[in-house]
Amino acid sequence: LENLGAEIVELELGKAIIKYQENTLKMQDVENALNRNDFELLTDDESKVIEKIKLILIGMVDNTPLIMKVNLSEKLVDSLNKDYTFLSKLFSKLEGITIEKYFIQLKIEKAKEFIQYDQFNFTEVAYELGYSSVNYLSNQFKQATGMSMSTYKKLSDWDRKPLDKIL
Repeated sequence: LENLGAEIVELELGKAIIKYQENTLKMQDVENALNRNDFELLTDDESKVIEKIKLILIGMVDNTPLIMKVNLSEKLVDSLNKDYTFLSKLFSKLEGITIEKYFIQLKIEKAKEFIQYDQFNFTEVAYELGYSSVNYLSNQFKQATGMSMSTYKKLSDWDRKPLDKIL
């Protein structure tokens, strides 16, 4: 964007605020620059809501103590000021997966990170991610990855996705 003559005012996950001279920057040029760098320009309201949902959930997973203290639906309703049924249906329609299943995928990727960096034992990983028991996490981990957490830990080539690339 700077190469196009824009000044970056604010930049954070999912959002960029830029300043530019009127008539010097074409929206198509901005969209092309973003696409070349693996980003996309969101122009419709539904896509913006979906992105906000994803950012909230990623934030919850990145800030693991919040997972245990916050109800998922309440967090989304409070943050977005929209009915959860509306958010859930919109997310499922546009992403082809429920919010809950997406959140589980995020937590499994975070579990992989904890396992890879050997930060916690499996019980502590479950606790950090808000699971009621290590067995519950183990079952979801195996369902999602096709292997146990112990098997994953022994791998030399970990298969992890960045949280913002889950969907």
